[in-house]
Formats: sequence, structure tokens, C-alpha cells
Amino acid sequence: MASVLQLISSLTVGGSERLLINFAASCATGDSVRQVVFVVINDKVNEQFASELMASGHPTYFLKRTPGERNPRIILTLLRIMRRHDVRLIHAHDSGAKHFAMLGKLYRSMSVGYTIHNTGIVASWDRVRLRLHQRFVDWNIAISSAVERECRHVNLQRIFKVHNGIPLASFCAPDRPRRLGTPLRLINVARLYPRQKGQDILIKALGICLSRNLDVRCDFVGSPPDGDRTTVEFLQKLASAERVSNRIRFLYDRTDVPALLGDADVFVLPSRYEGFGLALLEAMAMGVPVIAADIDGPAELLIDGSNGVKFKVGSAEDLAEKIIALASQPEIATRIAATAKRFVTKLDIAHMRDQYLNIYTQMMKAI
Repeated sequence: MASVLQLISSLTVGGSERLLINFAASCATGDSVRQVVFVVINDKVNEQFASELMASGHPTYFLKRTPGERNPRIILTLLRIMRRHDVRLIHAHDSGAKHFAMLGKLYRSMSVGYTIHNTGIVASWDRVRLRLHQRFVDWNIAISSAVERECRHVNLQRIFKVHNGIPLASFCAPDRPRRLGTPLRLINVARLYPRQKGQDILIKALGICLSRNLDVRCDFVGSPPDGDRTTVEFLQKLASAERVSNRIRFLYDRTDVPALLGDADVFVLPSRYEGFGLALLEAMAMGVPVIAADIDGPAELLIDGSNGVKFKVGSAEDLAEKIIALASQPEIATRIAATAKRFVTKLDIAHMRDQYLNIYTQMMKAI
């Protein structure tokens, strides 16, 4: 039986990587209509993530390429894997993986698909990259309506909107009344990339909260992009300037997110732009009330005052006001958390898996 190849550049601690592992676990070996094969191209691999991926029972390969390496052995090894498993369809999960998938298509007839994991990606392509994508990528998965609109704007073909999902069983916690005591414990789970994720906005909001006599702490759970040596220093200097250095923690490369969420009072997503917001779903599933910037991706998930709280994008002042208001109204925080927990049941990883498998079946028929 022809196989589907899941292709990703690296397996570091990040949203798309965690999504791939959860998808693998949801596809119990033998239950899928066809075999699913996983390939990680680069040598950037988190050991725990690698163990979880291999434990899923699917054929899994690590090519251990050094980023930037042009050795032809990589594509040759990939082609051997494709022949071994009769791969007829490649699902690429980032731009690097997409480029290898397109190379593979030059040597073997197959269908190539690509998940667009954020807003702004398609808009950043120049004419050459857009033409190459249109020529070699047969179908596209948009993770939100905002991403789907961007795809349609540049006339991509065969666009499927599939919301990301989470394994709800891993993020279930008993409902509990929100005391929102002293100190108020905030948490942000995101890559340390302020240009998009807005950690600087949250640090400034913490300073405002303190100036208004709210005792607050915040954990920033995530790591900077590979090779980034300046972001952490920038955020630490900002925290010092805002006089909140002793009230924040940077927790790098953590894979115990459910436990960290379980200890938090409020989850904050201060992003400047966001395609969807996987960490937002995880917090909602854990029964943690969420505050998020009013931007495209999260806007599809949150109804302000019902299952979450929105603040004006980029405004530390408005974010601080929303934090202070929620801290003073624990009964509202409890209601919001309960509503969110009910809402997120529609976004279990099983729903995403079934949509993926349906797409694979359609695309196999089209080859």
C-alpha cells in the first residue's frame, strides 16, 4: 500500500514539532488507511521529542543533516526511504521540508502538500518563490481562516482549512475555583521571538501592574530561535528597566507544559500576529483563563468575555488593565475558564487527524 511521508526540518521544542508528534500518536499503527512515515531532516532534535515520535510505532528516520549542508546524500537517502515505503504523497511542515519535497518530486511522481502554519508566510514570498510553490506544491493546508484568506489572495490551488488540534487527554485538569491570589501567577508559552510573540509587551504590562499595586509573577516558557544570541539579553534588559527582573522566569526547552499550566492562574498570549495559537488551546483545555491580543488567529477561537479576554494588539497599557480587571474578579475568571474548557473539546487532535487522512485519500486519487 502506498505511504504518506511526513517531512519536517527539525524536531526542536516548538508548536509545529509538537503538533507532528501528537498527530503521530493519534495515528495508531494499523488503524490508518495507509502507512505514515516520518522523516526529520536536520540534526536539531530534542531527545524527548525524538523518543515520543519513535514510540508512536511508525517508521521514523533522522537524516542528521547539518543546517545549510548541500551534500547530495540527503536527497539520495530521502529517495531511498520513499522507494522503500512506496511513498506517493509528501506532507511538508515547514519551508525547508517543502524544498526537499519539491526536489523529491523531480525524481519520483507524487503529490506534495504543505501546511502554512502562520499568517504572513505566503505574503512574504517573492514572485519566483510563489511560482515554484504553485508549480511543485499540489495542495495546501491553512490552519485558520486568516491563513486561508492569504492563500486565496495569491491564487494558491487546493486549499484545505484544518484547525490545529491538541490531545485533550493530556491537558485535562479538574475544574477549580479561581482564587487569583498573591502573587498572581501568569504564564506565556511561546518561542522567544518578541517581533511576533510580543514578550516585550507582556514585560511592560507587568511593570504597569506593579506600579498599580498588583503583586504579579510571570513564567516565559520557550526558547529563542536557533542561533539567536540577542533576544534573551534584550528581554532581560527590558525586565530590568521595568523593574520586574525578580518577578519573571525564562524556562527553556520545557516539554512539561501541562504541569506548568496547571500551576498558573492566567495564560497570556501577547503576540503581534499569530496564525492560530496552539498554546492558547492547551491553556483553555487545562482550565486556565486566557488573555490574548485581538489578532486574526486567536480571534477565531476567542469570544471576548465569554471563553477568553482580548486586549488591543501591541498595547501594554490595555493588557495590564485586562490583567488587573481579571485579578479583581475571580468569579468571572472561573466562568471564562469553564466556558473555554467546553469550547476546546471541538479541537481534539483526533478531529485534525481525520481531516488530514481524508485529504490524503483525495490527493492519492488525484495522482
